[in-house]
Amino acid sequence: MILISLLTFYLQKFLDLLGELRCEVLEVNADAMALLETMTRYKLLPNDALIAATCKQYGIRKIATFDPDFDRVDFLEVITL
Repeated sequence: MILISLLTFYLQKFLDLLGELRCEVLEVNADAMALLETMTRYKLLPNDALIAATCKQYGIRKIATFDPDFDRVDFLEVITL
């Protein structure tokens, strides 16, 4: 019970921080074919392909990352940190 209370507390703190930063949590629901196509076309691992496919689905054109693999994704502009 204490663990659930702590998790709830910190989850709320995290959500409050996202709100302050004007960030939005997006639902991930890329279909299997879009994911496979993204993996194949851009030579990405599954997690990176899921991120790229989700960006495409929501019309996100810029991504901040240390991962150079996203440089291969033509519809994303990589903001290097």
